[in-house]
Amino acid sequence: MESDKTMLWSMMGLMSLQSKTLPDLLIQLYKLWKKYRRNSNAYSNIEIPEFQESSLKSANEIYTSVRMYLSSLDATANARRVSITRSKRKMKPVLTLPPEHTVKDEFKGAQMQWKHVVETEEKQEIRGGSDRRTERKYILKISNEDRARVLSSYIKRISKTADDLKRRSRDRKLFSNDGRESSGRWSSVAFKNPSTFKTLALKPSLKHKIKQDLNSFLQSRAFYHRTGRAWKRGYLLYGPPGTGKSSLIAAIANYMNYDVYDLELTAVWDNSSLRQLLLATSSKSIIVIEDIDCAADLPNRAVCRGPSETHKGKSKDTERGSSTITLSGLLNFADGLWSSCGEERVMIFTTNHKDRLDPALLRSGRMDMHIHLSYCEFEAFKQLVYNYLDVGDHLLFSSVEEKMKAGGCLTPAAICEILLQNKSDPDSAIKAVIDALDAGISSGSEKVIESCEDEDEEESSLSQSSSSSEE
Repeated sequence: MESDKTMLWSMMGLMSLQSKTLPDLLIQLYKLWKKYRRNSNAYSNIEIPEFQESSLKSANEIYTSVRMYLSSLDATANARRVSITRSKRKMKPVLTLPPEHTVKDEFKGAQMQWKHVVETEEKQEIRGGSDRRTERKYILKISNEDRARVLSSYIKRISKTADDLKRRSRDRKLFSNDGRESSGRWSSVAFKNPSTFKTLALKPSLKHKIKQDLNSFLQSRAFYHRTGRAWKRGYLLYGPPGTGKSSLIAAIANYMNYDVYDLELTAVWDNSSLRQLLLATSSKSIIVIEDIDCAADLPNRAVCRGPSETHKGKSKDTERGSSTITLSGLLNFADGLWSSCGEERVMIFTTNHKDRLDPALLRSGRMDMHIHLSYCEFEAFKQLVYNYLDVGDHLLFSSVEEKMKAGGCLTPAAICEILLQNKSDPDSAIKAVIDALDAGISSGSEKVIESCEDEDEEESSLSQSSSSSEE
């Protein structure tokens, strides 16, 4: 009997304890559930499929941009697992995120997480066969607060980074107009010129100004659109032969990763053909007209006369009359309505005699930046010695500098030839340069004066043209 009472009291005590603790336990569980719901609703998962939903054959450009953007992240390079690929034509391998793996990124204080998802769906066909379809997509996990704050600018950053990567990695071409059956056609070869701003024989201040102007041009799309101007830039390279005009063009092309269109005016029949060639050029390209003073008959307001070869049994002169490109046609090519049919174009003109060019060609909008390339200066000479002889300093450098200050003048091309002939013996190479500078001084050549002319004009022209391109 006593034991039954004891058991009864124990059960009553347990029930009393449960009546106090159970509600507390339920309350805690409810709080945890609310916290879970709150956290799960605090993030958004944004899917970016490989193809647009309307058509499995229509690629989603944002997917491609995300793939290229993630390949550029340090976090991807340091991920636990990455895929490395390289195409036949590319030298640099590409890192990509494998399926079902994630990588983190940060932008304006916001934390993002990217996941690469690959799903394979197998459909059974009526006749017993099967069709496998693979769907790839990236999923971006971002907090709702950051989504409203930075998502739009984050996507713009991804697109811009991807565009830059495409521009730097694409295979570039060198085009020329053949001028045979049709003057509106281009033929192309791979552009392989290795010239860069690092290897150019130019004084550092001039290199800096040119690169600064190019950077301003590349970043000024919104400025050109806002001001109603065509997104293009014109350069005039002038100076004596052998001063590096062609090398500078190649360095600009490599720096901007643009295709190059080398326009031979003497192979173009008339203004109409010139316009066709312009329309056949692509955006992100450099159009080059070299030695325009030789191809131009500016006093007669005619640029070049078409060849008189026969075509279908008739001469060109008989078929079209006197086929010429007029100055007006060339001006419209450089800065007319047709020149606006395309974006991100650079036009480069070269000449050995700037004074022979019509003032209408020289004005801003056609030749915005005038770059004077003269005889080799000491800083440029040291760059050439490093390029050709792999020598950064030498006891004879001071003698070279003295000779140049005394009026010794050589073009970069002449110095390159001397260094090339003595590339196995740096001492002999530099001594040969000194002898050549001495010969120039003793001959009293007029080029000593020419080498120093227009320095103030050059600085003024560069500064003015650079400021005009700024936003």
